[in-house]
Amino acid sequence: MKSGKYVLLVFVLAFSLGISGCLQQAPQQEKTPTTSPPVVVETTPRETTPPATTPEVTTTPPPATTPEQKPLEYGGVINIGYTGPLSGIAQPYGEAVFAGLSFAAEDINDAGGIVLGEKYYKLKVVGLDDMYLPSAAAQNAEKLFKEKNTPIVFCSHSGGILEIEKINEKYGFIVGAFTTDPRVLKTGDKMIVMYPPNFELIYVPHLSDYFLARGATKAAMLNGTHEYAVAWGAAFKEYWKLKGGEIVAEVPLDYYLTTDYTDAVAKALAKKPDVILLAGPSKPVAGIIKTARMMGYTGGFIVAEQAKLEEIMYYLGIKYDFAKNTVIEGNISLIKKVVGTTAPCSIALTPIAAVDPNTPGYIEACKRFSARLGDTPITWEHVLSYQALFVIAKAMEKAGTTNATKIMEALEKGTFPADGYRGFPKFIYSAMFRIYPYGTIGAFNTPGNMMSIDENGVATFSPGLTPKFWGQEYAYTDSEGKIIWG
Repeated sequence: MKSGKYVLLVFVLAFSLGISGCLQQAPQQEKTPTTSPPVVVETTPRETTPPATTPEVTTTPPPATTPEQKPLEYGGVINIGYTGPLSGIAQPYGEAVFAGLSFAAEDINDAGGIVLGEKYYKLKVVGLDDMYLPSAAAQNAEKLFKEKNTPIVFCSHSGGILEIEKINEKYGFIVGAFTTDPRVLKTGDKMIVMYPPNFELIYVPHLSDYFLARGATKAAMLNGTHEYAVAWGAAFKEYWKLKGGEIVAEVPLDYYLTTDYTDAVAKALAKKPDVILLAGPSKPVAGIIKTARMMGYTGGFIVAEQAKLEEIMYYLGIKYDFAKNTVIEGNISLIKKVVGTTAPCSIALTPIAAVDPNTPGYIEACKRFSARLGDTPITWEHVLSYQALFVIAKAMEKAGTTNATKIMEALEKGTFPADGYRGFPKFIYSAMFRIYPYGTIGAFNTPGNMMSIDENGVATFSPGLTPKFWGQEYAYTDSEGKIIWG
């Protein structure tokens, strides 16, 4: 009975401290996703520093139970951190990353958890709202590490990631970087995992070339004012001019505060552009496109990959059958002559899926997500984050520990191929690279994808996009320094 009283006392004290912390730091309130997160009860005390003495696992460990063996001993919960916009206009974007991570934890747990030595562990994703503020993201990351002992903290915006990179090596945790912004790879950080593609090498050249090849020369920039959008706009401007194009208007727009786009669009249209660059979340991008069409604009749009064309269609009231390439409902003229990125579930429905080696993973992810998300579009935020946590979990098993340094070593040597891990058939990631000359470790070798909708409203998919270097002074290498991309 005494032990029971002590457990109750510890629980009450912990709960009281948790409430106090939330009242003092409202922006850092712990969140749970709105779409069925894993519910895991932590039954064992957590260490305040990552355990560095857990036995190494040099071969693939057994599942939590096998017919030949008795069940492994339960070791407790390993917390996975997340900081991102879980409120405000960027909430759908931030929630999608959070949901993808949470679904992964849930499915890994259902498949037996992860095995370290002779014990199995459950994963729990702990999310904090940073309202898209870089300083709040860094505060949240530190809080998650110190209070939840997270070996990795995921963040879904470049400004926040850059701030977290100032502290993560000092404390000893990995940054799970959901961003396409290459600046996060130029810091020399040895504990970062950037898992989406690099926009500077994939999306800027491939999306721009689509319109350049069709004779467009005059571009207007209506990109956002947040850090990612500013960086994207700068790279686009440099590339467009390098290829002989002209920037006729630059109209920076706060996508998170602006609700009436008329004035900004009017300034851009006054310069008679052939194409307009949009860089920001899907919902405001949809609003800008609709405003421009209502004002008579018939030119094209380049949509940076933060927005997804399926989501834009959703916000514009358009339902599209990607298997048959036909409009089911809505005004497709709103989104004609647009190029951007697409989601895996759409790719899986098209003929191109037959030749894309990653299709089995797309199909499985979409099947696992559809019941959970309902009508909400399934995006790369969901799928890439889901797959990333699976790979991190396998790396923990290979390392035999939650020590961040050893997890990073396992990611470079021993984790890949991860196909089949905990029942997932095919991962889009198959290697982790270093960035030369910065010494950054590291980035997954994630391919890009592109979807265009032509003047007739017909969608065309281009998966498997690889980097196009256009003067960059860095390269992707393996752990031995051999250049792979560059």
